[in-house]
Amino acid sequence: MLLALTATSACTRSNASAGAPHAASQASQQTKASKAQAEQPVPTLAPELAETFAKARSGDVYAKTRLAEAYEKGEGATKDIHQAVTWFTKAADAGDSNAMYRLGRIYATGSGVEKDYVEAFSWYKRGARAGNTDAMYSLGEAYEHGTGVREDIQQAVNWYDQATLRGNKAAKAALERLGESFDR
Repeated sequence: MLLALTATSACTRSNASAGAPHAASQASQQTKASKAQAEQPVPTLAPELAETFAKARSGDVYAKTRLAEAYEKGEGATKDIHQAVTWFTKAADAGDSNAMYRLGRIYATGSGVEKDYVEAFSWYKRGARAGNTDAMYSLGEAYEHGTGVREDIQQAVNWYDQATLRGNKAAKAALERLGESFDR
């Protein structure tokens, strides 16, 4: 069906460029209709997520993340990892460090997307710089094991240290495992 829609749009654009004003108007209407349809709640959303969807569309960062989680887990929505990635990305672009971390996890595990350690590392780094301790810990792991980045134990210790300072117990355990003393 996507192929047919693409072909129709291309045909309509072709007619519009050939000087058919009606075709140009149709192309514009189809584009507007496609955009509007993409922003409509998917019928597979539970009624209790309708308000969350509306808030997400209006820019509420927490609602974007909540909607992404619903799609990721299939709770209140049909499980749809592509919708989850779309909404996590919107939330991350709006500054949500948890969404940045979650995108890193999705790419690191290949949960419904092609596994991509470099992309995961990029999202972890953004999340860590934004203050997310889980992202800091995951960034430490990436540096420790050379996953998506060249192995660098000093950088791993640095990120584990940053996460530990903010209360992340897994990071503290990683420091202990690496033999780093950490008394704070």
